[in-house]
Amino acid sequence: MAIVKGVAILLVALLLIMFMSFWAAGRARAPLDAEARAQLEADGNAYDFVTLPSGTVHYRLEGPDAGPVIVLIHGFSTPSIVWEDYFKPLTAAGYRVLAYDNFGRGLSDRPDAVYNADLFDRQLAELIEALKIDRRIDLVGYSMGGAIATIFAARHPEFVRSLTLIAPAGLGVATNEDAELLKRPLIGDWIVRLFGTRIFYSAASQEAASAPNPGAFLAGFSRQLDYRGYGDALLSTMRYYPLTGADAFFAKVGESEMPVLAIWGEADETVPYENAEKLMSLMPQAQLRSYSGTGHNIAFARPGLVSGLIEDFLKVQDARVTSGGMGGKPRGPLTRLESRRCGSCSHEAPEDGAFDVERPSTE
Repeated sequence: MAIVKGVAILLVALLLIMFMSFWAAGRARAPLDAEARAQLEADGNAYDFVTLPSGTVHYRLEGPDAGPVIVLIHGFSTPSIVWEDYFKPLTAAGYRVLAYDNFGRGLSDRPDAVYNADLFDRQLAELIEALKIDRRIDLVGYSMGGAIATIFAARHPEFVRSLTLIAPAGLGVATNEDAELLKRPLIGDWIVRLFGTRIFYSAASQEAASAPNPGAFLAGFSRQLDYRGYGDALLSTMRYYPLTGADAFFAKVGESEMPVLAIWGEADETVPYENAEKLMSLMPQAQLRSYSGTGHNIAFARPGLVSGLIEDFLKVQDARVTSGGMGGKPRGPLTRLESRRCGSCSHEAPEDGAFDVERPSTE
């Protein structure tokens, strides 16, 4: 009996220690409040903030006021810094470019909410309204951002002119035993609170090596770790966001006449390239460009290539491309894109002849 009592005391003590360490880890980092944001701006580490009904959002908006609006949506864990090298070429081409941090990431609020499709859909809708964007937008989504963009386009087609999906989640992601463990109640919360920063930083360090400026990339990623709530937001997203199973939204866009461009690395081990076949069946109007030897990091590892593809797509959005092979060259008879004026672009596309989609790299 004494042994049982002793074991019970030890268990209670262990649970108490785990609870206290969980609570302390949650309070160890500074809150991302008005004072913190003012300091970030003063230090040149933030662009602009806007307060929405759902929370405060960090965003960057550049380019000519009258230009067509491109909205860039980042993925699961890395904030809008992934778009750093897109602003110069796209604004120079005449576009007004908006990138923002999803809730729970970057320098945006970490609201105490369920991080599901409704939350991110509402965030984008509120942001468009707050910034008084008065024209249809060209949505670009990378990884989880591809799912956010697709769901938004399916729910609000009146706001969207075109859709570009870069290795989009929503149709399935690679399974991971560690991720499945984190989804479990209690144990997952405890692991993320105590060890999440080390886990996330380690993963980002590996990704940073393929960025054009690894130091700046890692610094931008790490900044979001300085404030409480990041790990909790990612964990809630893992549990409640449709990183897989969003087929119906892809199909709804596919039933419309909305132009769609899909860009994929054929060596993607995070959002497998095999999902491209499903995407093309759900979105028969989509153009697919794929690149052998390139993985899930294509958006920030090859920004010159991807931004060029986006620009070309918006100029000749009615063209059809099969699938890219070696070097991203289209397979099949359609090796060149027929030109056509872009309905919402300020650019002049060639009146006659063909517009070559295979641009020289700007990287």
